[in-house]
Amino acid sequence: MKSIRVILFISVPFLFSGCPARSIHPLFTDKEAVFNTSLLGIWSNNEESYTFENLHEKNYRLVVRPKEENDSAVYTVLLGKIGEAWFLDSYPIVNSNEQHYLSAHVFTRMILQGDSLYMASLEADWLLKMITEKKIKVAHVRRENEIILTASTKNLQQFINTISTNNEAFPNQSVFVRMR
Repeated sequence: MKSIRVILFISVPFLFSGCPARSIHPLFTDKEAVFNTSLLGIWSNNEESYTFENLHEKNYRLVVRPKEENDSAVYTVLLGKIGEAWFLDSYPIVNSNEQHYLSAHVFTRMILQGDSLYMASLEADWLLKMITEKKIKVAHVRRENEIILTASTKNLQQFINTISTNNEAFPNQSVFVRMR
């Protein structure tokens, strides 16, 4: 069971379709984060459900449950605004006995319209291509065929602001509906 959870945390770092880019640093500080009670509750689509709960002050606890499996993944999430776009910064809640686990942040563009929630994560393949072709510059490390962002929170915000409306950077938008 423990190995299944570790695999979930590694292979499904936020389940928003595609492979999300990861960052060592957060997109928001606790001071910059905001809390919107409209996000609280259970959101679902054909593949999974997301349950947003109040974790602590401006932090959400997110439980992701695939519809075809009995296991779940749990994340801490911060919500913030960059330019005109709203973003979620999520990172897994990890047991303290996981000595070799490195918690990484995933950034997701979010639109909340009534009982519909639209989400798209920063795409790792797009990021790799843009950096390889020298079309964008952002602090990172390369591990094999993966880019891991290492920019500071301030620099990440500046970077995300420049790409926030780019649908190639944030493809595969998932639509969730609030469950009553």
